[in-house]
Amino acid sequence: MPVLPSYQMTYQWGRELRRGGQRTFVAVHFRIPDDEMVWVGHYNSDPVRLGSAEAAALVAEQDDARGYELFIPRPIQVREIHRVRRVNQVTGWRYMPNAHGKPPCGCPVCIPPGQYGGAKIRKAYKDSFNI
Repeated sequence: MPVLPSYQMTYQWGRELRRGGQRTFVAVHFRIPDDEMVWVGHYNSDPVRLGSAEAAALVAEQDDARGYELFIPRPIQVREIHRVRRVNQVTGWRYMPNAHGKPPCGCPVCIPPGQYGGAKIRKAYKDSFNI
């Protein structure tokens, strides 16, 4: 994710990753050339290939950038890293943007066995689809 003026938009991924049980996160800030090709898009759509500066501009110009992702198809080199910082643990969204008021998906991919409260969510999911 590019660093944006909004802290919440920049670190939105943290809360979703927290669902997996990890409690402490850090953000690794790095710089890549502006013309380097990356993939960018919303998490539930096909990404497009753009230069990194164009991709960052695309995300920054969105009215609601929640759910946008950038993929860099190569390892990040140590010399490109310029900062590692702690991230606020409650920033971002869970499940998907605008999920409030919508029941979560109860499939085994979204709610794996052993997840806290998972049995209740899976039962409600199965009941709603008469599975």
